[in-house]
Amino acid sequence: MKENTQHKSLVQINENGIFCKIKKFFKDLFNRNNTATNYAIAKEDKSIVESENTKNAFMESIKNIEDEETKLLKLQKQYRSGEIKEEELTEKQVNSLCALYDKQIENLRKSNETRKQKLLEYRRKLQTDN
Repeated sequence: MKENTQHKSLVQINENGIFCKIKKFFKDLFNRNNTATNYAIAKEDKSIVESENTKNAFMESIKNIEDEETKLLKLQKQYRSGEIKEEELTEKQVNSLCALYDKQIENLRKSNETRKQKLLEYRRKLQTDN
């Protein structure tokens, strides 16, 4: 019978040869860079996603604070206009309104003090100029 001539005609490749080692070195070198690049890109994408999540969480917390403050200011407006009586408010609402009033009073005192200081500086400046 006839033997498979195609199989015998193939040249056997020596895997331990110098050219195969050089070829393998370059393949490993370029594949390693691709995986390192892919890892760096994935890490960068992950950090971008994390920063976006923290930004979104911060924005949500600001919105919640603004919502609470606006609700409290609306409640204060309604209380001042007489739409709501103190008996209709819960204890938590009363406490938050008291805290809001204290905060507003403190801010007014600070602003009055800075205005007084500016007026005194202006008066001194006028006295020294004359």
